[in-house]
Amino acid sequence: MSCRLTKLKNGVTILTVPQPEALSVSVMILADAGSKDENEKNSGISHFLEHMGFKGTVRRPRTMDLSSEFDALGASYNAFTVHDSTAYYVTVIPDKIEPAVDLLADMYLHSTYPEEELSKERGVIIEEIKLYEDQPTSFVWDVFSKLAYAGTSAGRLIIGDRETVSNITRENLLAYRDKHYSATATIVIVVGNFDEESMVKLLSEKFSSLLTGEKKNIKAVTEDQAEPRIELSVRPIEQSHIVLGFKSVSLFDDRFYPLTVLASVLGGGMSSRLFQKIREELGAAYYIGAGQFSHMDHGYLAVYSGVDAPKLNLVVGAIMDEIKKIKTEIISEAELRRVKDRLVGNLFLGLETPSDQTYFYGEQAILREEILSLKQYVEKIRAVTAEELKTLAEEIFQPAHLSLAIVGPDCPLEEIKGIINSAE
Repeated sequence: MSCRLTKLKNGVTILTVPQPEALSVSVMILADAGSKDENEKNSGISHFLEHMGFKGTVRRPRTMDLSSEFDALGASYNAFTVHDSTAYYVTVIPDKIEPAVDLLADMYLHSTYPEEELSKERGVIIEEIKLYEDQPTSFVWDVFSKLAYAGTSAGRLIIGDRETVSNITRENLLAYRDKHYSATATIVIVVGNFDEESMVKLLSEKFSSLLTGEKKNIKAVTEDQAEPRIELSVRPIEQSHIVLGFKSVSLFDDRFYPLTVLASVLGGGMSSRLFQKIREELGAAYYIGAGQFSHMDHGYLAVYSGVDAPKLNLVVGAIMDEIKKIKTEIISEAELRRVKDRLVGNLFLGLETPSDQTYFYGEQAILREEILSLKQYVEKIRAVTAEELKTLAEEIFQPAHLSLAIVGPDCPLEEIKGIINSAE
């Protein structure tokens, strides 16, 4: 499977990955514009802009005009915003690709953001904020972000908050789009069953009018934590939901791959150490997992779980014990092989369709200096050694770099601090 990069004169990048055997074709427009580009005053504007992209264009002035045309194509379509970027995408059967590209490009290039739709969508987003706040499994991640990255773009919520969303105007949206949706900040990814030459020609026609724009200077997230941080958000619920994370590395760091393996050793799947300890042995949680979360300018390795509230101290202690073991003991070759096999298997299963693969390639194209194929990615995972994991564990798992967010019943934080400090 090979990918081809085509750079238009104005700076738009087109990434094509033809797969003649596929039953569908997926197109994603990825803008180098996310919550990293925001400030305290306009927090949430990237996400707001994404929502408003579906509210009408010059040629299709009503929301219904866009949705009815997409639906008539039998398309799967949506958009999302993350810290580093914003994505608009559509997946269709191959013979519907041209009208699907026309629709998607029209949304990205010619949205009008009608004033009458703005106030309605503001209400929708505020309801979305309430939805996340009402779900402790989601809300605990917001608490963690604010705790670990206070005062930085990574500490502000992608969705924004009630105050910032309430104050965003149509003029704000237009100015933000003009600044951040430039040609040099735009990548179009196409994966699936399509004719490559025809597709590049079509996309060149659609996007050649986009203005080049100026290179942005983004303030990097600083990592100045010097002691453990713990925050509790008290809720009248029976479980304590936690995210326990350590500052680690960005996507640009080669240590991303061994840290992905390290996180999987701890909490990847039902055979992982934490799942076996917390759920199977202690019976203290329904869900428990761990992951390496890397972005353009920061990253963290986090354990997450929803635990029986009276057993919170026991669970935190068990997590710290497993972390200590992985710092002091070399993982066996059998366990390492099993963890790698799981990662590789899940990677391929998760990228089985063209729609799954668009972001895999697009994220790399917008963030990395090189684009790895699935084979190259797997090679990096396979190359990780047990000694490398131990060295990284000693480096990353420092109590001074730890942040623990808790959402649930009141609990004795001083006792939890003692458990964390005693694990050093």
